[in-house]
Amino acid sequence: MKQLQLRLPDGTPAPATDFGSVPPGTSTPTRELRLVNTGDEPIMNVEALVVNDSLADGEYRVSLNGVTLTGEWQPVLTETLAPGAFLTVQESWTTPSGVTTTGADHGQLRVRYAQ
Repeated sequence: MKQLQLRLPDGTPAPATDFGSVPPGTSTPTRELRLVNTGDEPIMNVEALVVNDSLADGEYRVSLNGVTLTGEWQPVLTETLAPGAFLTVQESWTTPSGVTTTGADHGQLRVRYAQ
């Protein structure tokens, strides 16, 4: 079976990230996660993208395996990811200067791979 899971560096499943209140003109510290092959088969051709609700009031920023993600599918691994192996994920939130109203906003990391 092929399966990827987001995990904390200690190996436990990663909960949804809540960056809390991020004042205008600032960014959160980067949080490190791992995208782990928890299946029993190798995984190839991993691609990922980031989806943001709105860039006007904040941006979910993610790099995966050293690739800074955008809203378009991007290759992050063209080699084989063996069972138990992982790719490093770095995530943060930035609120642009000039935002006068802040509130809940959302971003998603989406990943796909060759079946």
